[in-house]
Amino acid sequence: MNSENNLSLKRSKQIGAWICLGTSLAAGPFLVGVFQGAYWALAIPVAVGVLGALQLAFWIGYTISTVDSIPEDAEQYRDPGSRRIAVAICAGSVLLAVLFLAGVFQGSYLALALPVTVAVLGMLGMVFWIGWAIVTQSTVIQNTTLADAGPEESEEEGGAADEARDERVS
Repeated sequence: MNSENNLSLKRSKQIGAWICLGTSLAAGPFLVGVFQGAYWALAIPVAVGVLGALQLAFWIGYTISTVDSIPEDAEQYRDPGSRRIAVAICAGSVLLAVLFLAGVFQGSYLALALPVTVAVLGMLGMVFWIGWAIVTQSTVIQNTTLADAGPEESEEEGGAADEARDERVS
């Protein structure tokens, strides 16, 4: 490994250590606040997530509205309506951020409950979709392990491996 890779690895480990320290330091006050029933213990993490998502929406709208060169295969973005939609995304994300922060600072239950509800229902929807995909799959995979997916075995080894697998299954 050359010195540049060693430096990169060392830097990555240092950043990882700082991340671990930071999360450990943040976990303590968060847990104390949650167990004391403190509003801000929940409001701060929810606010960080919501504002992060709204910032991302603003950035997408800003990027679309300010792009100078559009590839040939993206002709739909040359339409002036696309720029209006992008500006609307920016304005909407700023408006939602202001309304959200106003609700958080007023101590509104709904200001926290609505974004958390959307996130939880979204995650539950994804889990449901995965379960539905498993339930409705048309082919059944039986008795397959990662070891079975290895390289092709010779005839003699294959027979012994099949017998050993059959014994494990039964």
